[in-house]
Amino acid sequence: MNDMNLMLDLFALACGIYCLYAFLRLLVTKKLFPNGLLVPKEKKVSDCTDEQAFIACMMPPLATVAVVTTAYGVVMLLNDLLETPLLPYPWPLAMLPVVLAALVWYAVRNSRANRTWFGM
Repeated sequence: MNDMNLMLDLFALACGIYCLYAFLRLLVTKKLFPNGLLVPKEKKVSDCTDEQAFIACMMPPLATVAVVTTAYGVVMLLNDLLETPLLPYPWPLAMLPVVLAALVWYAVRNSRANRTWFGM
């Protein structure tokens, strides 16, 4: 077991769980909150011109990133910890483009939403 792999697996899992937390909090409260994933660092929640439209725009990519990244973290962690891997090489690498595609979709949508509703 490579310690670097374990650290990266745990990092991916932690990022996925954090995204899942942000998504679920938005889903339940229907309100923006200070969060680096959603509100730009130099802005406040009150700077958003249409909070509900911003939330509606960001929910699908945030949910996708949360689920894909959490699943990737869990699978990779189990793959590295188990004696017999769940996915033999090179199949774990096939999951990486899905994670990257979700992150790119989120980044593009977030950039557009920040320009539209935060005036950036």
